[in-house]
Amino acid sequence: MIHNVSNCLCTLRCVWLLSMVLFVDAVFADAQGSNPSHLIEAFTSDKRPLIDTDAKGAGDNLRGLKITVYKIDGIQSVERDLSLKLPVEPQAAKQIALHRIENLDERTRSSMHGAATALAKAMQYGLDRYPAVVFDGEVVVYGVTDLTVALAEYRAWQARRRP
Repeated sequence: MIHNVSNCLCTLRCVWLLSMVLFVDAVFADAQGSNPSHLIEAFTSDKRPLIDTDAKGAGDNLRGLKITVYKIDGIQSVERDLSLKLPVEPQAAKQIALHRIENLDERTRSSMHGAATALAKAMQYGLDRYPAVVFDGEVVVYGVTDLTVALAEYRAWQARRRP
């Protein structure tokens, strides 16, 4: 099912950053001529993994497309890891949790950053469920985990919109 992404108010910095990203993508799309590259952002979770995120395994359908995959449940995974084997006593548990947070390794920090970015992007687009695949920051296909199917739905929708 295809929906337009709802517009939401963002801070000036967010709007500026988004404008720069879209401007850069537009310049590169024009440089490629009649076969512009779509910006594809896929929102998923560990329970609903995407199919065909590797363009090499998807044949020509996804080759040359910029695909970013966001896992929206990443923060819960980190929280689960941080709360493993905490004592029942609240004060002791708090101290251990704070110590773990202060000593996060780079992989965990990166995972948290990615998860926060995923949630922020989902909110920016007004996504209300997942999986969701957003094309060019404008159109979303909900409920599809196969990127080739989502791309086919998006292209069919584009074809119906053209006179």
